[in-house]
Amino acid sequence: MRRVWLWILVGLLGAGGFVATWLFMHSPYWSLYQIGKAIHQRDARLFLAYVDLDAIIKGQKEALLDEFLPKTDGETRSLVNRFLGGLMPQVLELAKDRVIRVVADPDRDNLPSSWALVPLARVTRNGDYALVVLSDPQSQRRLRLGMRRHPEQGHWQVVEIDPRDLRRLLDEYLKGKFPPKPASPPEAKQGG
Repeated sequence: MRRVWLWILVGLLGAGGFVATWLFMHSPYWSLYQIGKAIHQRDARLFLAYVDLDAIIKGQKEALLDEFLPKTDGETRSLVNRFLGGLMPQVLELAKDRVIRVVADPDRDNLPSSWALVPLARVTRNGDYALVVLSDPQSQRRLRLGMRRHPEQGHWQVVEIDPRDLRRLLDEYLKGKFPPKPASPPEAKQGG
């Protein structure tokens, strides 16, 4: 009888481990792990499988309009919106190229491990949509993401980034790549 209970216990533990693993691998946390793995290994292809850059950029269009045309009439805004829509394929290609180069850049700062993003995340799920807040415990900065379950593949993808957080990230990245020019020394006065 003791052996029977032992086999039942082993079976329950195995089934529990299988269910827990399956749930984790079909959660936003697994996608965050895959994004961390892509960043850590500088694998842009894997990164783009879990980050829907097209959806993110299209979602940023309204934020750009709000930033640059905050108090314009509807007709001007509509015209600029159509103009941006016409440029969207070129913007997407340029953004993908830039993201691929940044992720693959051997000189950029790297995550300490593939698991680095998982413990920083607070995930709130609502059906096939999840709000993810990544918080840095040291600097108290946060990155707010929207994730959606991919309809065909079943994994979760980042489809939105809070425009304020994206602007801050871009400012920090660009500041590192393009430091401000030093002020030129005043010209010496000609004595006479």
